[in-house]
Amino acid sequence: MKSLTKFWLLGFLVMLVTTPGCTTWNAKIEDMSDVYSKPAIAGAPKVIITDLTDNRRDKKLVGRISARNLTTETPINIIITNRIASKLREAGFNIQKVELTGLKTKSELAEVLNRNNGKILFTGILRQFFIESSDAASEMAIGRVSFRIDILDERGEPLLSSAYSTSTRKNIGLDDRAASEELIKETIQAGVNKLVRDSGFQRFLSQVKNK
Repeated sequence: MKSLTKFWLLGFLVMLVTTPGCTTWNAKIEDMSDVYSKPAIAGAPKVIITDLTDNRRDKKLVGRISARNLTTETPINIIITNRIASKLREAGFNIQKVELTGLKTKSELAEVLNRNNGKILFTGILRQFFIESSDAASEMAIGRVSFRIDILDERGEPLLSSAYSTSTRKNIGLDDRAASEELIKETIQAGVNKLVRDSGFQRFLSQVKNK
């Protein structure tokens, strides 16, 4: 009995040694930063936008598929911000990004908006972004995204504050890198679509354009 126990213990130790640990793959996701260099639309109101503040505990990790950790070359909060900016551009707004660090008072935010001749200041918080599957070959992978947007006027007062959450699903299979990258893209787009298709958000943009 003792020899049998030693045999199983030895086998377990060998399995621990030979089983590969987590690897990390850096996915290449187009960041769409060129939206800020497009020619101005004559007479269109300007939106001053800041990157969503990333409130996730691990700001680099965007997912885990089987034993592979996933990151992105451009931080995920910046990618989502740029995609929102692209949608605002499509809606007929001029877009300018500014960098904000630390907590800002209402007067400081108002000063940022007025200094850049903006109509509204678009900020927000990324609360969650993660795609995962413990076994990519046998189960569906799930992507989740959750964020809040805050839009302020020239006095630093809130005009609109709203939260959005959604999820995506995808079969990953054996080609886990390509499929994982697609799921990252689909989860980003699902979150952005949740915002831009919201009737309250659409009404708000219409009001801003018609003022």
